[in-house]
Amino acid sequence: MSFTIYSEKKGEESSRQYAYRTLRRNILLLDMHPGEPISEKEIATSLGLSRTPVREALLDLCRERLIEIYPQRGTRVALMDGRLVEQGRFLRETVELAILELACRECGKFEIDKLEENLELQRQLAKNGEVIGFFQCDSDFHRLLYIGCGKETVYDAIGFYLPHFIRERMLRLDMFNPYDLLSDHEQILEAVKERDCRKAKAHLKQHLDRVMCDQKILKEAYPNYFV
Repeated sequence: MSFTIYSEKKGEESSRQYAYRTLRRNILLLDMHPGEPISEKEIATSLGLSRTPVREALLDLCRERLIEIYPQRGTRVALMDGRLVEQGRFLRETVELAILELACRECGKFEIDKLEENLELQRQLAKNGEVIGFFQCDSDFHRLLYIGCGKETVYDAIGFYLPHFIRERMLRLDMFNPYDLLSDHEQILEAVKERDCRKAKAHLKQHLDRVMCDQKILKEAYPNYFV
């Protein structure tokens, strides 16, 4: 079983939180492959924990549909589900179009400056080829739009779908061009600054459509990874 310990247990973390954080990172970065069997005992031994917090962490991940637990048959990393990604894209588009309406009316200099700072960090990460950091920065850009409109808990509510986006992105790193996403973000922000809601929405639709365009290729290349 593939498994990487990226960092040690933090002082404030419970054993359950540590197991959850480590397992989730392994799943999202595809160190643990879709469909791969999971050994609760091996994980507990590797992390220096009892099996109880590992079992609790696996149950948490099962609720996020990142783990599949079959009584009497074992546990495995969940297969990728293109339907979840498509539904996540639909929900994000529906909500974020409304967010952009608010942003074009309500985002002031402070919020715009925060988004500009994020874009500058995206440029540096893209230039340095730091793909994982760029993905996080991409998510932060969208989160800042929600925060700027006073809707940060709405962003948290749609966060269920984010891990499923991330796994597909990790699978298509060789197809990934961060400058495409960066350009989308720059155009969205420029439209918000111009208070041009129609243009901002058009660029957002283009941005989210990129998520789906490579899915057919991925399913053909990795048939065993998908439902």
